[in-house]
Order: sequence, then structure tokens, then C-alpha cells
Amino acid sequence: MPESPTETLAEIIRLGHALPTDPTHFAELTAPKRRHLRAELERLVIKLNGLAEALDDVRQPKHVLDPTSDEIIGKIIAEALLVQEREKLGGAVKQPFYGAGVYALYYRGNFDSYAPISGSDTPIYVGKADPDAMLALTPSSQGARLFRRIREHWTRSIMKVQNLNPIDFDCRYLVVKSAWVGTAENFLISRFQPVWNDEMAVCYGFGKHGDSPETRKNERSPWDTLHPGRPWATSANNRPNRKSVKEIKADIARHFAEHPPGV
Repeated sequence: MPESPTETLAEIIRLGHALPTDPTHFAELTAPKRRHLRAELERLVIKLNGLAEALDDVRQPKHVLDPTSDEIIGKIIAEALLVQEREKLGGAVKQPFYGAGVYALYYRGNFDSYAPISGSDTPIYVGKADPDAMLALTPSSQGARLFRRIREHWTRSIMKVQNLNPIDFDCRYLVVKSAWVGTAENFLISRFQPVWNDEMAVCYGFGKHGDSPETRKNERSPWDTLHPGRPWATSANNRPNRKSVKEIKADIARHFAEHPPGV
């Protein structure tokens, strides 16, 4: 005869109290077994939390604001970046500065594929630079990470390509004294769908630090196919991209049609 709901819950509670809490109980488990048990327990915790809520006569609220959540803080940081004054990228890389944080690059040139965003406030690329130490409290203890990352884009990419004019690039950047730069970057990517970010899978490859084609035999990125000039991306062992320039331009046009700038 099946147990009543009350008896079932009583048995669950009894088993919960009997669970071992001493780590030595699990010392002989293999790593795969530990991962499997942890995943099962996490699924069980979610189910038990749902059961606990169902037993509560008072329901959970539909709308909750937690100002300390990563999502909220990430949005605040991203919005703070967007009110910063835009400056020429070539000027931003002249004077080193301390700090880690987030940044956005903007294009205002006449390369045909980028006409939908040229001169607009829709970035062509957004990124982040993590601090030297994640718990750093001051810009100086974070190191000059943000400056170095922006300068790397300028010296190793934009200054090397053959069909983009460096004077056509602007930037915004914001030093952030926290470890939330990743959530801010994610918010910016989700909001603007920047065509050069890898997550868009359109004209990706701009943010690469470099390849070792002699050992890895990488496929040339769409970005390097459309904008040749970086020497490490076009060496002999670096395989051409499977898509032609025409196909990559068609992908970009489709991207802007599906994600209209400013919408």
C-alpha cells in the first residue's frame, strides 16, 4: 500500500538528518563519482526548495530586486560606461593608466559592411580586462590591465590591417574596482550584439591575442579574412577561412538586419 504524503515527507526528513557531513566519509570516492553525486544532490536541492515553497501558505513575491546581485551590478557598471565621453582610440592609448574594467570600441569610417553602425552609438566591439588580483581594491593594485588591453587592440590589430583607417575608431572605457567586469561585459554584448564579438559568430576573431599556426594550424578567422594585415594570422600554416569575403559580408548584413542598431 503506497505511503501517504505525510509519511513520505517524514522519511525524506529522516534521511536528510542522517546524511553525513564529515568530508572523511567521502574520502574513498573517485573524482567522477564525486562529480556525479554532487550533480544529483544539486538537482535534489532544487526539488526540495520547490517542495518547501509549495508547503508554505505564503507565496513568494513575483518581483524581487536584489541590488547586490551580479546581474544588477553588471547592468549598473555597463550603464555607467555608456555615459562616459567618447574619445579617439589613438589618443586613449598614448598615456598608460591603472585599473581593470570594461570598454567599448566604435567605428565611424566608410567600410561598406559597417554602414549601419558607422558614426552611431552602437559599438562594433566590447570587451573587458580583469585585474591582476581579483580582490584588488584600488586601480593601482589592479595593474594597468585595461590600458594594455585597449592598446593591444590598437597596436596589434587596428594599426596592422590594410582596409581600415585607425583614425575612424573611438572608445569608451571605465575602470571598475570590483570583480563584476564580466557581468558588465555580458550585459553590453546582450544589449548591442556587437558584430566583432565572438559570441555573435559573425565577424569574430578581432579579440584574439595571437595564433601559433606552426603548431596549431588554425583556420583564419572571418575578421582576418575580411581585414587582412595581422602577420600572425596570415602565415603559411594558417588555413584560409572556409567562407569567402563575399560570404562574410553577407553574414554581417544579415546580422544587422536581424539586430538593427539602436533598436
